[in-house]
Amino acid sequence: MLTVRSRRKPDGTVTEVARRAQLVRCAIDAIAEVGYQRASLTEIAKRAGITKGAIFYHFANRDALIEAVFTEALAAGANFLLPRVRAAATPRDQLRAYVNGFVEALHVDPRVIQVLFTIGRHLTDDRGGWRFLRDQALQETALATLEDILRRGQLTGEFGDFPVRSMAMMMRATLEEIPTYVIAYPGLDLAGYGQDLIVFFERACAVSPEPPLPHEDQVRPGLL
Repeated sequence: MLTVRSRRKPDGTVTEVARRAQLVRCAIDAIAEVGYQRASLTEIAKRAGITKGAIFYHFANRDALIEAVFTEALAAGANFLLPRVRAAATPRDQLRAYVNGFVEALHVDPRVIQVLFTIGRHLTDDRGGWRFLRDQALQETALATLEDILRRGQLTGEFGDFPVRSMAMMMRATLEEIPTYVIAYPGLDLAGYGQDLIVFFERACAVSPEPPLPHEDQVRPGLL
């Protein structure tokens, strides 16, 4: 693959940051409207009102720009979600805020979600698998907040005894499937689905009461 590098690095001024943000936004619009393959640097540059060559001042090549789009989309989601979680008072409230925030983020800019999913399928590793699925650091970042909520909930007695790691993985996997349904079912009742998930997750995390001792007339022969 041909790699074109800029002759000087952007200096990080307000203008440079704004231009990079514009190119990321134009890339998102291009991918959403004409598809991943047709969203060329020429197409993106046209939308930004600059020449194709000017893009290389900010990004080494198309792959670098696409990865920036992916990274920015993930960061935007985290910036939307985490303040809502931190504002909640208790672990149970934080779990609700986490699910609600995840669902609400899909309303803010559905196009970004669509593009994030599209790019994820094209960012492959040398084995042909989805690169972000093999990115352990990225997975750990996604799990960290949920694991923290669940652990503190167990410490306060709000949540029962369960493997925190496994529970966090199952919750995150469930939430990350929502964008695929949003794309497939544009009329999906996201708010209602989110509330159903909250009920489901809370039941999964609930403190299980001690099983009652069997009444004398309920003891079956052979149990004792």
